[in-house]
Formats: sequence, C-alpha cells, structure tokens
Amino acid sequence: MTALPLAAAGVHLPAPATFPPALAVEGLSKAFGGLTVASGINLTLARGDRVALIGPNGAGKTTFVNLVSGLLSPSAGSISLAGEDITRLSDVQRARRGLVRSFQVSRLFHGLSVREHIELALLQRLKRTNRLFASIGRMADVAHEAAELIERLGLADIADARVDEISYGQQRLTDLAMSLALKPKVLLLDEPAAGVPTRDAGRTLDVVEALPGDIAVLMIEHDMDLVFRFAKRVVVLAAGHVIFAGTPAEIVSDERVRAAYLGAYGREDEPHGR
Repeated sequence: MTALPLAAAGVHLPAPATFPPALAVEGLSKAFGGLTVASGINLTLARGDRVALIGPNGAGKTTFVNLVSGLLSPSAGSISLAGEDITRLSDVQRARRGLVRSFQVSRLFHGLSVREHIELALLQRLKRTNRLFASIGRMADVAHEAAELIERLGLADIADARVDEISYGQQRLTDLAMSLALKPKVLLLDEPAAGVPTRDAGRTLDVVEALPGDIAVLMIEHDMDLVFRFAKRVVVLAAGHVIFAGTPAEIVSDERVRAAYLGAYGREDEPHGR
C-alpha cells in the first residue's frame, strides 16, 4: 500500500521554528552639525552569522559600531535585537539584553588578575555586583563558569597573573573572555587582533572561530587575510554609506570597493573614530 503524505492523511506537523534577526539595523544615520558620518545604513545579522565590516580610514566603521552598541545616539533609524527595538536603550541596557561589544583597545584594570576580570563580568551579568567584595569561592557557579572560560580561551597558565604582567595578545583574549561571560546574542568585535603580534593573532581568530554557533558576530577588521578566514559575508562602508554587501570572494572584483580603497569614497573627517 502506498503511504500517504502526512498532510494528506490529516496529520498536521508544526511549522518549523522561525527566529527574528539577531540584529536588524534600518536607516541608521548620524550627523554632527552639518557633517553626516552615517547615512541610511541597513544591516541584518541572523543567528550565528559571521560578518566582517570593512572600509577605508574615515569610512564610519567605529561610528557605526558606537551607534549600534549605544555609545552614540542616532539622528535617524532603528536598531532591533532579536525582535526588540533597542534604539533608545543605553549601552548597559543593550549589553544586558545580549548585545556585547569589545573595543579596539583593551580596557582592563591593571591591578586585577585575568580570573578577577572574568569573574567581574560574570557578576555583572548575574546582577550580583553588590557582592563585588565577597569571596568568589562562596559562589560556586561563578567560580565554575570563570574556570570554563579560562580553559576555553587558553588562559589557564596566566589566570592568576595581573593583566599588566601578561602580553597584549593575552590581554585581548581576556577582553574577549569578559565579552563571552556576558552571554552575548550579538557580539561586536572592533579589530580583535589589532596590535597583537602575528604569532598571537592566529590564537585570537581560533577563539573567534570556535564561538558558539548561535552567536551572531560582526567584526571590524582591516586585515583581509583575517576577513577571508572569518567572514561568510562582508559589508563595506565608505563615507558613512554601505557601498557593498556580499561574499568575501565577490569583493575582489567589485569596482566600488576598489575605488573606495583608492580614495574615491574615503574621507578623514570623521570625528568619532574610523
């Protein structure tokens, strides 16, 4: 007897789960007086996306990330995180909802150890900063999660060293561990390997590549070798506009991208970053 399709047999299967974009940016613009540094930028990241944001100096990359992360307020446009409009939320409120940003230059407390930095980030996520001076040993969940992150990022040998005693590459990994401690849904990485010696930069990218598959990652990067290694999609900014979005292979032959890097689009007049 020929089996009937389930639908024909009266069996109705549930529709596959659909998720709103991890991040949706629509018409994002920013002007300082008469100077427009971001103009009508649209960008969508799905869960697990790996997107590189590139462009010449003065293109507006850091301004864009500052707008998305909440350090700057947009002049126009909207930002949604997993379907929630976060356009008017502060950077702290966005981080608590899962939009986490690492900075181009590490912002660490030189008197604290690697482990203490990660524990501080965990306490922030768990809203236990009122217990800042309590013994972590009495908070088994915090100590256990910190130990897992230390192991995952290869920081075990220096976990109890002060951050001013370790290499810059290890500081950047500590910064990344703190970002992961906040359990991001969307992770914004501002040149994670900037200033890191070549021998250590590969380790940083190994960690980025091993991030959980449900985290959407947007990475600003100048090193095209890293872009090609990391990104499934590339977005190119120039003079505050998106001039290209596509696969890494497609950027090689795109005339707009070539022109941007030759200076036809790039400007050096951006007051708040590249």
